[in-house]
Amino acid sequence: MKFENMNIEKNVLDSLSDMGFEQSTRIQSETIPLIKMGHDVIGQSETGSGKTAAFGIPVVDKVTKGKGIQALILAPTRELALQISSNLKKFSQLKGLYIQTVYGGVPMGPQINGFKRAEIIVGTPGRMLDHMRRGNLNLSKLSFFVLDEADKMINMGFIDDIETIERHIPKNRQTLLFSATMPRTLNEIRERFTKNAKKVKTKTKVGENVLKQYYCDIDHRKKFSLLVHLIKEENPELAIIFCNSRRDVDLVGKNLRDNGIKAKTLHGGLSQQRREKVLKDFNDGITRLLVATDVAARGLDIKNITHIFNYNIPKNPEEYVNRIGRTARAGETGKAISLLIKDDQGSMRKIIEKYSYNIEKMKISEFRIVPFRRNQSNRRESFHRNFKKSFNRGFNKNRRYHRN
Repeated sequence: MKFENMNIEKNVLDSLSDMGFEQSTRIQSETIPLIKMGHDVIGQSETGSGKTAAFGIPVVDKVTKGKGIQALILAPTRELALQISSNLKKFSQLKGLYIQTVYGGVPMGPQINGFKRAEIIVGTPGRMLDHMRRGNLNLSKLSFFVLDEADKMINMGFIDDIETIERHIPKNRQTLLFSATMPRTLNEIRERFTKNAKKVKTKTKVGENVLKQYYCDIDHRKKFSLLVHLIKEENPELAIIFCNSRRDVDLVGKNLRDNGIKAKTLHGGLSQQRREKVLKDFNDGITRLLVATDVAARGLDIKNITHIFNYNIPKNPEEYVNRIGRTARAGETGKAISLLIKDDQGSMRKIIEKYSYNIEKMKISEFRIVPFRRNQSNRRESFHRNFKKSFNRGFNKNRRYHRN
């Protein structure tokens, strides 16, 4: 369906046209009319299907400029909140709406000033709750409450914050809940937050004709060497290497650079400024390889990613879906390669059983073993400790000599 046939006001349509948006995706064509009719909506579809536009376009269309804060959109991460805000600003460019982004790690002052002008707020649950407790904003005119990637927010421990926020916003509102997956943990939220919600579910996994999935069985001692080999063999245009922990991200990133492979790292332990710079460089193609935790897997629309490497296999099958969903987006092709050590076999079996994926065993040519240094910081600390002990021994010996 074309957007011009959805009864969207002209200035929003013109903004969409400027962006090259003409034909809607399935999730958009099925949800936008329902939202415009005033229904609560629960939307589920594959990653890369355009969920942000599915709720963002009708919200922008129905919000009135200059009438206070009318929409609150919650997202699990700062990166996703910034991305949603960026899209909403483009959708509403000719309408002139003000969208305020809210997240932690930065001063509250500019956000408080933005509330005075904002019609739409996009934020993370923790910082939003901080503002609400301090009385920094007026939500009495709120008519939209949107939860994007709600399952991820629950998994990250935001459930109490979200419930507290929901208790202190108007009950006479539309609630929109969007996600790539809908686990049982969301049932209670869905029942409590929505009223007679319309459920829209399109296909939830990327087609195997555009996304090819492979695995490599490997001894854990050779895993990093295999990763280096695959990066050189595949020569990806843009790739994300996923690890399960911040420590592994830092270790893999450092060792790749030590082996002459340029890579940047992304995880929740970095400063907000650093995270934004890393993502911008990756989006712009300045950085071709990104080593990341699952903070980068949810919701981020980074175009032209050709490869996903799973250096660690996630324990949660749904995280695997979201990881591989970063490639093969909007009809483009992509490749996902998982490096399996013995301890990963159970996790991979759960993924295949749950989603019936066809994951082929990859043929691996001979590769060179390269060094992988683990506790680099500990080595430095050990060096400094040994140097200090040696220095003190020499100093005390010299002092005794002069004393005698």
